[in-house]
Amino acid sequence: MALAFMRRQKWWLKYLLGLVVVSFIILYIPALIGTDGGGTPGEVLAEVGKMPITAAEYRRLYYSQLRRLEQMYQGRLDPAMVEQLGLKEQTLGALVQEKLVLLEARRLGLNVSDEELARHLTTTPELQQNGSFVGAAELRRQLELRGMTLEEFEETKRTELLGEKLQALITDGIVVSPAEVEQEFRRRNEQIKVEYVLVDSKRFEAETGVTDDEVAARFEAKKEAYRIPEKRVVSFLRLDTATFMARVSVKDADVETYYREHPDDFKEAEQACARHILIKVKGEGSAEGHPDAEALKLAQGVAAQLAKGTEFSELAKKSSEDKGSATAGGDVGCFPRGKMVPEFDNAAFSLPIGQTSDLVKSVYGYHIIQVASRREETTRALGDVKEGIRGMLAGQSARTLMEAKAGEIAQALGSGRSLEEAAQKQSLTVQKSRPFARGEQVQGLESPLLVSRAFELKRGEIDKSPFNLPRGFAFIALAEEQASRLPALAEVQDKVKADLLAEKTVEKALARARELKARADKDGLEKAAAALGLARKETPALVGRGQPIGELGASRGLEEAAFALGEKTLSDPIRVPAGQAVIRILEKKAADPLAFENQKTALQSSLRQERKQQFFRAYMNQLRQRFPVERRSAALEGALG
Repeated sequence: MALAFMRRQKWWLKYLLGLVVVSFIILYIPALIGTDGGGTPGEVLAEVGKMPITAAEYRRLYYSQLRRLEQMYQGRLDPAMVEQLGLKEQTLGALVQEKLVLLEARRLGLNVSDEELARHLTTTPELQQNGSFVGAAELRRQLELRGMTLEEFEETKRTELLGEKLQALITDGIVVSPAEVEQEFRRRNEQIKVEYVLVDSKRFEAETGVTDDEVAARFEAKKEAYRIPEKRVVSFLRLDTATFMARVSVKDADVETYYREHPDDFKEAEQACARHILIKVKGEGSAEGHPDAEALKLAQGVAAQLAKGTEFSELAKKSSEDKGSATAGGDVGCFPRGKMVPEFDNAAFSLPIGQTSDLVKSVYGYHIIQVASRREETTRALGDVKEGIRGMLAGQSARTLMEAKAGEIAQALGSGRSLEEAAQKQSLTVQKSRPFARGEQVQGLESPLLVSRAFELKRGEIDKSPFNLPRGFAFIALAEEQASRLPALAEVQDKVKADLLAEKTVEKALARARELKARADKDGLEKAAAALGLARKETPALVGRGQPIGELGASRGLEEAAFALGEKTLSDPIRVPAGQAVIRILEKKAADPLAFENQKTALQSSLRQERKQQFFRAYMNQLRQRFPVERRSAALEGALG
């Protein structure tokens, strides 16, 4: 073991591993309470390439992650939230990933020796305190308090290092060229201001006809495009919270107990209600605005007008550059501490009510703030929140009951009962889905995993594992297989007609856009648009890649065409989601070469790391083919008791 190796080394190794408590205790050590689960510690919950995942390691990781979530949410975490976050599946997924790493490392002959483990731990900054280590005995004591041995911790850390070694072996050959770095920098930093005219294809629908003969001809010519894909029908047993809500009740005493034991849940924070006038500073909180000196001078002028008695709201409407609040006289509403930037917060919560502040500088520019009112922190009365608490507790009870019933159904199916028999015992009903294709969303069965699994089952076969749905679970059996086939025209006539109509209107939009372009070359885009009954518009500010270009939206083709244009250059017609567009670049902000020189090393490193992670994720997904994952549903359901 690594600890034995380290004991044989020099005196300073006696302090090894001390600060590991701070860095790793949250991630790898279970909570002190709630760790008693169902089943024995050695019970196998799943196998990855025949390597078991036991109940003990599953519970250890689950409760460590739960404890971390509880710390993050500071007492506001409830069972429904835990379920919504998918903690059970996350835990299993992490353990599957760990086993895949171990199996692949074994296949490739990789290992982490005691010497490597010791060297890593002794040089990890997080494990040092004042230049030395705390004792291994103290680490062991902390681990034992939480039910984990030093040997178990060693193995956890060894697996982590093995994963890093495997990732390095697989991804170290990935490179990012200087040209790719420069291209990415430009992509992130180039901006354009655009004027455009949209020729919406819908404007031609009323004047465009499609005959039955045209529909039939198109169908015959492109019949394969309308092929009906392979479909499945499943019998399903759905458990949802609404069903089980009717089976639970919450007493007034339970509501009162919850209210008494969770006072922070019902506190309403102190709030300030204010209005402001903002003069923006360019390059700080916004691409718009003024140079700092100019903004300061403008803000001082506004302050002088207020000092002379000008009414605040009228001046805000006229002078404030915060468009969201200016029309409301500068009113930004009421807000708790921490919602606004610190400088604004400090002024709003310290100014006397009704008083106007001096100039307040923030990342957005210069503010003049006036506080209309403030409300002290209060606690909502039980009568105001009673029904809300009752509903929340009922939801928790319903969820608990539903999970228990799902476990019972899984056990019944595992013992050979049919879906109908399992449903009848729980006073539930088996339903049948409509036919659905691969990747299709099925109303009431909103689970991509369920849909995918339906295409793996044989007719009559039951999946004994429950599938998570937004509001519950579902069990399925394959009821019917429908082979892919070519349809009769009557089955797809509406779709064929709609496709043909769309093609015709797009062609007309393209013809109109070409006419627009020809006119604009002579007269300018605005005059050309007016002559054709169209509207010339422009983006209100510079836009970057990935951002919508006004009403034209965002699409790859539009983005590539727009950023390839030179400044003041008019485009040919461009296909956009709504039809066709002609655009002109009013202003083009190039990427700053000096900024690129300063950032290219960091950007290259970031891009390389990003690509390495993407490649490794894809590699790990491929490992699932080599090392199949077998879940034991009944054992998983009972793993946490």
